[in-house]
Amino acid sequence: MAKIELTPAELELLTQCVNEQKDVPAELLTKLSPAFFEKLAADGRFDYKTLDKFKIPTIEYAGKRAESIILAQAAITGGAAPLQVVRSFANGKNGDWKNLIVQGDNLQFLKTCYLNQDPLVKDKVKGKIKLVYIDPPFGTGDEYGGRGGQNSYSAKLAGSEFIEGIRERAIFLKEILSNDGIFFIRIDHHFGHYVKIILDELFGKNSFQGEIVINRIKKNVTQQGRQSLPTANDSLFVYFKSEKSEFISVFKKLCEEKSGYWRAMDSAGIRSNPKRVIEGQTFSPPAGRHFTFNQKRVEELYSAGKIRLNPKTNRPEYWVDPKDEVALDTNWTDISGYTFTTGYPTENSELLLERVISMTTENGDIVMDVFGGSGTTAAVAEKLGRRWIICDFGKHAIYTMQKRMLNITDSKKLNNGEKAAKYGQSPKPFCVVSAGAYDFTRIMDLRKNQDAYITFVLGLFNIVREKADFSKKYKLPNVYAEKNGDPVEVFPVWDDEYLKNIRIDEEYLQGIIDASGGKLKGDYYIITPETCARIGDTTLKNIGKEKVNFKLLKFPYKVLEELSRHFQIEEQAASSSDINRLISSVGFYFNEEVKVEVERKNGGIKITKFNSGILDKNGQRFKGLESLATVLVDVDYDGKIFDMDIAIYNKDIGEDGVVKVEGLTKDSHIIAIDKH
Repeated sequence: MAKIELTPAELELLTQCVNEQKDVPAELLTKLSPAFFEKLAADGRFDYKTLDKFKIPTIEYAGKRAESIILAQAAITGGAAPLQVVRSFANGKNGDWKNLIVQGDNLQFLKTCYLNQDPLVKDKVKGKIKLVYIDPPFGTGDEYGGRGGQNSYSAKLAGSEFIEGIRERAIFLKEILSNDGIFFIRIDHHFGHYVKIILDELFGKNSFQGEIVINRIKKNVTQQGRQSLPTANDSLFVYFKSEKSEFISVFKKLCEEKSGYWRAMDSAGIRSNPKRVIEGQTFSPPAGRHFTFNQKRVEELYSAGKIRLNPKTNRPEYWVDPKDEVALDTNWTDISGYTFTTGYPTENSELLLERVISMTTENGDIVMDVFGGSGTTAAVAEKLGRRWIICDFGKHAIYTMQKRMLNITDSKKLNNGEKAAKYGQSPKPFCVVSAGAYDFTRIMDLRKNQDAYITFVLGLFNIVREKADFSKKYKLPNVYAEKNGDPVEVFPVWDDEYLKNIRIDEEYLQGIIDASGGKLKGDYYIITPETCARIGDTTLKNIGKEKVNFKLLKFPYKVLEELSRHFQIEEQAASSSDINRLISSVGFYFNEEVKVEVERKNGGIKITKFNSGILDKNGQRFKGLESLATVLVDVDYDGKIFDMDIAIYNKDIGEDGVVKVEGLTKDSHIIAIDKH
């Protein structure tokens, strides 16, 4: 797989193209997307006249950026912070490969895979993903709740923003697919037609393999008085990466045929690699058709006596037994599309993912899902012997996926109905990793915009910058404001030394106390990108043994990336409305500490106090437990792995804070999550 290697001058040119929204020069495009141009050259099609033949209808909308610009920005931002292993579950039996649950922004993670530089994924992911399956929020403006109704993720993005979000991720997913890879997306009627157009544009219209119809959740809905038909199905759009992609035939049970028969071994449609070898003879399908099975499956069925050459026509046929199966078409309404085993909203059924993974991959292939949700893709891939990578930004999703994999031994085997036996195998080694950040000095000149940056990040936490010289008042550098009468430091990421080499740890905090002459006391706030801190809130003591409470106000890289894309920092600095709009679009990416106090009660717990720094839609502090979203419970925490047993939603908590929880022990632990 070709690697992206750019000189400083080329990086500077790319930065200019991205900032000015100009097309990237052709000589740099080959470095940004080498696999694409290598493919064209290998096919002898590296000419624009040939490419013109593949022109298809496109759609234009606000915020649509050239593919070259999107790839260029990934190369510009680079990979300053590596993927970080948060938890590792390994038994040492799977070589150096570990399956991955990635917590963080999936777009940022895809850029890391595309750049192919981080040690955790270098030469292991890019160009090696055989199947991508994604089920993104459908962009309807809905918010989806878990069991009990509490929000687990938001689908508030709408219109052009939603379409471009899908397109941008699809661009990177295509880049990291293997050359024979296959792409699936689950989508509904709200934006499905628009998404197909952008995917036709990206993959090529001839790469589209069909629209598979699958079941939604079935509800008894009366039609009388309604002005629209109830939605009964979603769609799976399927695309091949290249002419080397092909399906491995998958079947569904016959239920109507009463006796067996021989059937011609061809089906409607055109596929790559059309020829098959049987009994030493090479056969091609009739014009406009393809053979039902790939070569491997042909050999298996021939050995079983289920493929023959017709005695009269000498054409391949296969035996269909009434107890056997028939090849799939695009109607998959014979199986469930959603299930409810984990309590997570919109949980894809294992039957659905078994069919998708079986028809596209073989043992050991890598499956990727960057909208991981409840973890169905990973669970089914694990049971089928595939490797897997899944990603999500929600903590509820991460703990749901982690629990599902840790408890997979006791889950049901695939495709064995309600009375299925247990799977019975331990999970292969996997890690929960946190997506790192990029060097955002490359997308905005922080030295030039230092003053505006300081004002902006103070505004993120509702801190107003005043004209007073607080650095002089406290005799400490980088103190630019006060919060409740206490000093606020802005971590100086405009200084390369701080950005790249210095991290906030206990030694750094002790240095602040020492620099103050040992007299600093009370609360001391530090605003910092989250990847610049190695610890959370920490209390140390000054020279007089008085407490100094260091409180870290962390924000994600995603904020600065969105800022660079949608706003100019000079325009943003003094605008609370723009700041609020920006926070709304990336709210899930904040990792701010919350405070919770809990008492044991007979048959459960009582939440006596919950504090979160988030604000409601009117910019006001939430009262009582209003900002509390979810409480996760591990009834017998072992001190190492938080294995979620119960998820309790806000609506299930009484006004007095009392929650019924069965099975509590002396080792029970909780995690509290606010609405952001």
